[in-house]
Amino acid sequence: MLMNSPIALKSALHPAPPALDAGAGRPAASGRYRGTIADLSTAAWDGDHGLGSRRRLQRKGWMYFSAVTERWSVGYAIVDAGLIATAFVYVYDREQRRLIEEKATLPLGFTANFAPDWRQPWQLAQRGKRWQITPNADGWQVRFDGPQMSLAMDVARGGEGMSAVSSAPGRPFHHTWKLCALPVALRLGIDGKTIDVAAASGALDFTLGYPPRSSLWNWASLDGATDDGRKLGVNVVAHFMNGLENALWLGDELIPLAQATFDYDPEQLMAPWRIRTDDGIVDVTFTPDGQRAEHLNALWLASRFAQPFGHFEGRVGQARVSGFGVVEEHAALW
Repeated sequence: MLMNSPIALKSALHPAPPALDAGAGRPAASGRYRGTIADLSTAAWDGDHGLGSRRRLQRKGWMYFSAVTERWSVGYAIVDAGLIATAFVYVYDREQRRLIEEKATLPLGFTANFAPDWRQPWQLAQRGKRWQITPNADGWQVRFDGPQMSLAMDVARGGEGMSAVSSAPGRPFHHTWKLCALPVALRLGIDGKTIDVAAASGALDFTLGYPPRSSLWNWASLDGATDDGRKLGVNVVAHFMNGLENALWLGDELIPLAQATFDYDPEQLMAPWRIRTDDGIVDVTFTPDGQRAEHLNALWLASRFAQPFGHFEGRVGQARVSGFGVVEEHAALW
């Protein structure tokens, strides 16, 4: 058994509140919850949608998907950062040690009345490159078409996931919904060849809120298995969201985790990272295979972002674990 009572830990998560807006200008109570928040409207805080409004200057929303196998690591995101929109996709081939990446940055890339929601389509296009996310009854169709490659991920929704709402100094709140250890069917178009991968595994990060003007975080999203064959996913963050999004997916269990510590050398991001939680449940070493990094200075937004991808091994509870995923160092002024 992983710990004394995983069932009790699962039941300790209350159902998500019905709306981000609790009325009278108050956001939903800070905490972590089982499932999704049905009403994601941020109209109570967004203002008139002009260039100086909170919607444009403070509100951020994104959809991030990952997929991993023994050979492949894939990362994909579309971001509404208010005054600008960004997108990226990368594919890393461990067999050939090859990274293929595409990205885009568009001022005012989303309309003023765009309302980020994981149940609605997202799309962004620039100079022959197109990102598109389409929800369906089973999950999401995630697509990219560009000059170097094409990508199709069919991501199956697995379980309710975990929502978290956190205070955000100087701003209304911040919110995220996470799903890990998801079945993914992956198709890649590279060098004129089509590669089908029927049994990838992945994660979803939907985020919507008003992060602090100056934000710093470390994040890890890990996907793998225990040594006795149980599927697992780990999502942990440090220095952000008060640790409320920290969780473990183990088989059918969703288990909240304590605060996380990331031990690594910021000057050598490709050296191993050690990731632990204060409750002693997670203790793993992450070894990068490569990384995606980007530094932006656009309008009033600045961002320094590095996302190493690679493999991990270590311990979750008393079980030995291994798998693949990403870690992240991100500092933003937004």
